[in-house]
Amino acid sequence: MSLRVWMELNRGELLRAWSGRRLNWTALCAWFREVGLTNGRGEAPTVRCAKMVWYRVGKFLEAREAQEKARAEAAEAAAADRVQRLAAAREADAALRGRMEQVNRAAASKRRQAAEEEPYRREAGERLRARQEANGLIPETGTTTRQPTPAAEHARANDQATLVTLDLPYYPPPYVSARAYLPHDPSLPPVKEGDICKATGARWEIGGDLPGYPSKRNYEYEKDWLRDVGRLLRAKHPTNLTMTREEKYVMQTAKSRIPNLY
Repeated sequence: MSLRVWMELNRGELLRAWSGRRLNWTALCAWFREVGLTNGRGEAPTVRCAKMVWYRVGKFLEAREAQEKARAEAAEAAAADRVQRLAAAREADAALRGRMEQVNRAAASKRRQAAEEEPYRREAGERLRARQEANGLIPETGTTTRQPTPAAEHARANDQATLVTLDLPYYPPPYVSARAYLPHDPSLPPVKEGDICKATGARWEIGGDLPGYPSKRNYEYEKDWLRDVGRLLRAKHPTNLTMTREEKYVMQTAKSRIPNLY
């Protein structure tokens, strides 16, 4: 048998047998000759030859062990990467499902809000037709053809009374926007937290309309509504002590979200 092959197979056992003591190469070479171990040329190894083979086998086994360790670490890293990618895919799938559920809830809320406002829109259309009749206006030609009837006069009076302007302190833009002073129809239901803004499709998140203050119907973005209402609240209430719970909530939110509110 080749001395190199034998050393590759038994190097560890030989080291354990000698327990850290220096190897007796003379005695080992004698034993190598007895059992028929030879060098690469088929000759009995000398001490110098045996030491050289021992050194080379040690380097070879060390390199092989390092390669095996590297392959094991690479396999472990690949397994961890697969686990991480699987977790990321599950998280992305859950996030997508969450967004789809949010879109579905928003669409359902929008349909529910539209259904709730349908009677008010129908009533507004009827009032508009009554007003046209009261004015004697024919829509196709835009000409007046008859005097309004008493019933139409009553309908016109009721229709004109629906739009009201809030009694608010006036501040010129941009401190308070012109939207805060737009007239509104008090027969319409107040905007509630969670309703959908028809202009943007986003959900109103900061409370609902406050009685006596501009409605969110006049706005597209909640930040603009918070700025106007927050400044109008402070104009009416020097401190939060006189505010209602809902007004305090809007005031505190406006202060935290609007820089330089006052």
